[in-house]
Amino acid sequence: MPTIWKGVEQFVVATPKRPFRPHLPQLPKLTEARDRADHGFDSIEHLSAEAIAGYVDNELPTIAMNRARVHLVHCAECRAEVLAQRRASERLRKSAAEELSAPSSLLDKLTSIAQSCPEGPPADDLPAARATSFSARVETFYRAVKKAHGK
Repeated sequence: MPTIWKGVEQFVVATPKRPFRPHLPQLPKLTEARDRADHGFDSIEHLSAEAIAGYVDNELPTIAMNRARVHLVHCAECRAEVLAQRRASERLRKSAAEELSAPSSLLDKLTSIAQSCPEGPPADDLPAARATSFSARVETFYRAVKKAHGK
């Protein structure tokens, strides 16, 4: 009597003369899933913000860089994102070259904040919130005993 095995897409009948052999192309490939996990994006999905930044900065692994290039050939939306990232990166480089600095009034305010705030009481002197449930009280007691014994 033949045995019926449920395959990925269809039922397969296995007999002693014709053993069950799954059609491997129908099964999901583990290497594809691993590649997607390793490289951060799938070529049929849009590139993530991290992948776009890595592409613009030339920091992606070779395989991921190639997959991104292939995706960009077919996806106008991601090409626009790459262009925007490149423009932002160029603006940042130009502004860093101009030596940005904070206004002196801001620096004075920040310095005065650090000097004007009095030091607060140590954490050990602050009253602890009282535990309301029985299990919370047991846990508080356990921690106090543990602390008292130096563990």
